This record gives sequence, C-alpha cells and structure tokens, in this order.
Amino acid sequence: MCSYQTLFHDDESGYVILCRGCDSIQVAFGNLLLTWNRADFYDFFRFIKRMFNETPVDASGINRKTLAIPVPCDGVRMLLSIRELQQLHHMLDLAETELQSQQLMSLLSGE
Repeated sequence: MCSYQTLFHDDESGYVILCRGCDSIQVAFGNLLLTWNRADFYDFFRFIKRMFNETPVDASGINRKTLAIPVPCDGVRMLLSIRELQQLHHMLDLAETELQSQQLMSLLSGE
C-alpha cells in the first residue's frame, strides 16, 4: 500500500515524493510526471547534476528551450531552458539531501 512522503514541494516548479510502500520516487516538474525506482532516481539526478555543472549560462538565452533531457521512454525527451534546468537541479538536489538524511536517521535508529 502506498504511503507518500514529500521530499520537496514548490507550487511553481513541482514536487518529489517517496512512496514508502514500494520505495518509488515520483518527480513532477512542469507538466511532466516521472516515477522512478530509487536507483533510477539517483541515475537521473546524477545526469541532471552533470548537465547543470557543465552547461554554460548564457544570460541572453536563459529562457530558450535548448536542452533535451532523455527519459527512459524511447523517443521522449524533456525540453528545458537553462533556467528550468537550474530549477530541476535545485529541486532534485534538495530531495536527494532529504533522502540521504532519512537513510542516515533510519540507520541511527536501527530501523
């Protein structure tokens, strides 16, 4: 049975929630909803983090949708601007920090 815990929520950018029942992570960003197992979520986060760190910021094109982010469905990509990449990275980074905190707390409490 699904029991959701919010890892990140922002009315404008989206949310990241964890299902404690099946250990899946749901990412809502813009009009896209992705559901990952934990390992795939971390792979996706690492990919976004790498793009975030390697993509030069061009102030004149910060809102231009030029970044195609692959998702596991063939032929489907997320099309983002640099500003949206920044928002997505921020959202995933905070959610990942919350996940790490929860894992540490459960180790310390012996669960």
